[in-house]
Amino acid sequence: MQVKQIFGFFFGSFWIAIPLMIVYATACAMATFIENDYGTPAAQAVVYGTWWFSALHVYLLMVIIGTLITSRAFQRRRYVSIFFHSALVLIILGAGITRFFGFEATMHIRENQTSNSITTTATYLNLHIDKPGQAPLDFSFKSNLSPFSKHLSNQEVMVYDKPLLLEPLKVLKQSADKKDNRALLELKASYDGESHVYQIIGGHGIESQSVVATLKGVQIAISWGVTQKKLPFKLKLKRFELERYPGSMSPSSYASEIEVLDSKDQLIMPYRIFMNHVLDYGGYRFFQSSYDRDEKGTILSVNRDPGKNLTYLGYAVLILGALLMLFSHSGRFQRLSRFLKSQKINAFLLVSLVALSSHTLRADDSKQGKIDMHGGKSVATPLDNMGKLSLEKEKMANINAQIIQRMKNLKVHSKDQLGQFQRLQIQGFEGRIKPLDTLSMDLIHKITHQDGFKGMDNIQVMLGMMLYPDDYKSIKMIYTSTPRLRTMLGVPANQRRIAFLDVFGPHGYKLQNYVEEINQKAPKDRDEFDKDVLKVDERINLVYMIFSGSILKIFPEKTSHAWLSPAEAIKSSDPELVKQATHFLRALFVGFDAGVENNKWDGINQTLKELGAYQKAHSKLYLPASRISSEIFLNHSNFFNSLTIPYLLLGVVLLIVVLVGTFKNQAPRAWLHWGFYGLLLLCALAHSTGLLLRWYVSGHSPWSNAYESMLYISWAAVVAGLILRSNLALCASSFLAGTALFVAHLGFMDPQISNLVPVLKSYWLNIHVSIITASYGFLGLCFILGLLTLILFVLRSKKRPHIDQTILSLSAINEMGMILGLFMLTVGNFLGGVWANESWGRYWGWDPKETWALISIAVYAVILHLRFLRFEFMPYVFASASVLGFYSILMTYFGVNYYLSGMHSYAAGDPLPIPGFLYPFVASTFILILLAGLKRKLVMAKV
Repeated sequence: MQVKQIFGFFFGSFWIAIPLMIVYATACAMATFIENDYGTPAAQAVVYGTWWFSALHVYLLMVIIGTLITSRAFQRRRYVSIFFHSALVLIILGAGITRFFGFEATMHIRENQTSNSITTTATYLNLHIDKPGQAPLDFSFKSNLSPFSKHLSNQEVMVYDKPLLLEPLKVLKQSADKKDNRALLELKASYDGESHVYQIIGGHGIESQSVVATLKGVQIAISWGVTQKKLPFKLKLKRFELERYPGSMSPSSYASEIEVLDSKDQLIMPYRIFMNHVLDYGGYRFFQSSYDRDEKGTILSVNRDPGKNLTYLGYAVLILGALLMLFSHSGRFQRLSRFLKSQKINAFLLVSLVALSSHTLRADDSKQGKIDMHGGKSVATPLDNMGKLSLEKEKMANINAQIIQRMKNLKVHSKDQLGQFQRLQIQGFEGRIKPLDTLSMDLIHKITHQDGFKGMDNIQVMLGMMLYPDDYKSIKMIYTSTPRLRTMLGVPANQRRIAFLDVFGPHGYKLQNYVEEINQKAPKDRDEFDKDVLKVDERINLVYMIFSGSILKIFPEKTSHAWLSPAEAIKSSDPELVKQATHFLRALFVGFDAGVENNKWDGINQTLKELGAYQKAHSKLYLPASRISSEIFLNHSNFFNSLTIPYLLLGVVLLIVVLVGTFKNQAPRAWLHWGFYGLLLLCALAHSTGLLLRWYVSGHSPWSNAYESMLYISWAAVVAGLILRSNLALCASSFLAGTALFVAHLGFMDPQISNLVPVLKSYWLNIHVSIITASYGFLGLCFILGLLTLILFVLRSKKRPHIDQTILSLSAINEMGMILGLFMLTVGNFLGGVWANESWGRYWGWDPKETWALISIAVYAVILHLRFLRFEFMPYVFASASVLGFYSILMTYFGVNYYLSGMHSYAAGDPLPIPGFLYPFVASTFILILLAGLKRKLVMAKV
């Protein structure tokens, strides 16, 4: 009996299961920081690839089964719970099979060439052994050797009936660069009484050169790194195709036209491999991964995964089990709902959340870097030869009366004449067609760090810069942030804006050497001055491009989807295009001058109409009027930012109403509840309209970058509150929605609409992002509800016993929201795995983003299972945990996106400084938890 109790405690107790999950989450978190600081091989060597991490998975598997047995779930007819938790068993088993029996590799093929050779991604110790008169021997086995591993295991193989002992002595990293995986392996080989110490350069992902030595007449060659494997069939690349977004260098899609051949080069089948379209053949899967720079060769990812079907079965059972748990009469969710109804508190109205389609998430990394005049990114400034543009400051500082009058006329006369200019279609450097209104808003805001300048709208400023560049060269409009840069340029240190001519001197461009030096530094080593120099350099580039007109891509080219700038159009080989461009340019300059000087705009309006008709006739990319109108409306309505104050105001006012009612032990009147509900519903409808408009304008779902995902989180929070319908839930969700919108518009998120990179053009990603991002809204609501609960704990007294009932009801609402949020987070994360596996053959790669999503799943699973530990003051414990747990979501969303490197990161390598308000915010939550703990004595209601 004692043995049975001991076995039950270690393999079937929540007192073991919950700490085990915490240990697992902590190990994963440590690995992400190790990977960020030291590289992927370090994380694999220290955590992911270790025996103890595998053992941790096995222990988790046993504990999940054990707790189902010891809790007598079957006897208590908790069939749905058994079904749901069995999914975790299947997923762990499938992952184990994949890890120990599957493998990943790459295949490189050039056009019109054939290959059956693949290169493994895992690290191997490779041996080739020769002995005169004997057949050569080859050995290849996986190696966990690493500069970061203290345990270096020996390996023994039989070579011509005698043992060859391989004894690793030490592994030394060759470079401080975490991206450079080269390492020096000292390996002692002993054979038939003779030894030799090898020194081999190799490591993770390295094609190592073999080192040869002879022991007792046996030649032994050893390499350490990737290895080559042969397939039982061949692939021939007929053609590689790369499509770019029209008018840009950004890839839209790429594909490989291949033929599958047998061992005798006989055709088996032709196939087209492209992003999210996979070749399955012979137990192998081939994915479009990358391509050669000359676009004449392809790189395919190769995957063999015997655990995939079992893992997918686990995902399916998980999703079905989650739905069943929500609707099961005996399930926790429905029992909490019945408890709330007994407390006369409105419970959840279960609704279907979202049906989604089209394309989605993008890390929006393409926004970083500097635009060049060819539509790509530029590291060096294009202003090397701009010294001739520099004029004496004394002459330019004295702006004559004619220029002043022209600026006044531009400001006054063009104020009501911008409609046609706003609607003029232009191709951005990323290839997207958009109205000139959008381009002017983006560029002028980036240059001046504000909307408009000197009382003029963005488009007025941009038109003035293009048509009267000499007038603007001496105007101080370019924003700077550091006094040191201004001093270096020779302008007053307290003058935030500089003129274009301020950056030029007798020796040319003043920032040239600084820019080159700073670009040699690692992003993490750049100080505020360095960053300011790069940003000002980018603004100078943009100003010059506006002055020169190279940014004005308004002339469609017949032979391609590219639109050309005036200079490019005039130099075109198409005489008709040259003729039309010359005509339109002359008419635009003459018409604009007449408008500014004499307030006569008929000519320019007619020219713009004709230009629009020309664009429509010569380009299939020309946008319909409704789409242009929608984008201009979004630009000027400030749609989402305008909702920030209403959301925050509704949240605060309703919170005051609820707290006053709680103190008086009187529920708010029904009309007041429905009034707030109606106002919040109107805000949510406006929010939804804005998202739909952005979807229509961009052509893909509006959660493709950091800014859009914050808009979506805000929307999801409001929907969560409307579903909950409780006054406390309404005020919490409204406040959270306003906060999310406020964060979205702080300035470090780029609101520009952009194209999607090829891998993101998948409906799987669309589903994955919408579900997982919506879960952030629900879990954020739980954070606010937890804070409200702790505040009520602080306000408890014997004179107000009704507060206790409010706390219990609020705890039930919080738990129901957390169940929904956790289910969505879990389902969204694993659907992301399906998408990844269907796109590039790996449904789990320990990328920091997916790892932190897994950590958050573990954190909230722990919180929801804390009740099984039967703490005496569970409402207090649960509220505190729901507050602290949300920091894992903040890390998953902000921390990974902006501070850890990975394929999901928005700003990897150039992290934002930690906001100063975060420290007092964290401190205040802990103080609130401590204060609430003084009055924590309240037992959870029986549900």
